Amino acid sequence: MKYVIWRMMRGLLARFTASSTRTRSTATRCAWALVIALGGTGCAKRIDFTPTELEEVQVKAGVDPLRVYVNKTMVALYPRDRGQQQFNVHGSIRASSRKDLRIVETTRRTMGQIVEISERNGQPLLWVTFDRACRAPECAYGFVQTEDKRFRLLEVPNAAGYGTPTVYYRRERDKLRMQKGKLASLAEANEVYLLKKKNGDILTIDLQVIKEVRDEGTKVRSRNRGVDLP
Repeated sequence: MKYVIWRMMRGLLARFTASSTRTRSTATRCAWALVIALGGTGCAKRIDFTPTELEEVQVKAGVDPLRVYVNKTMVALYPRDRGQQQFNVHGSIRASSRKDLRIVETTRRTMGQIVEISERNGQPLLWVTFDRACRAPECAYGFVQTEDKRFRLLEVPNAAGYGTPTVYYRRERDKLRMQKGKLASLAEANEVYLLKKKNGDILTIDLQVIKEVRDEGTKVRSRNRGVDLP
């Protein structure tokens, strides 16, 4: 039954793929309303993926069936330098270069899967793939647990034939370029990708899950019969 509901939801979303952002947002709300209406009383919402959530899924069904998401779109830009040098008869060097770029975008709607759990400096490290062809940490993204019990982006996979990737928050603009650093204090065990705003805010790429909170309680309804006149 859940599979049928999921197929219906995907079909509804597919009809609005090429539509405006506002239309797609409306379609998403309608799709979730359909799931809740058919699946029973409950509320599906995105929440931060925490060690508590990880322990819960490990106990119940393991991490394989679990699908995770990023809280904001992340863009990884991979450069490939194809520079060339030419020598003329006078011994001078003429240099020319051309860079090819590979841009990999992971949106809030992209489903990810945990392929391995390891450790970095004493903190749990989740290796997450957003590509069905990737099933190993070497091609996956690494999200490490920070002091506030969230899993934040730590590692971005390399691409064969390309240089070190640059990570951007939401879209590839210079002011949205992320750098590795300590999240809150020097006591942090690991440096994660972050974007420091002028107002002091720090933005990161975090893991989230969609969790349905179901109301399994019963309802008892009664009606007062009133009081007769004397």
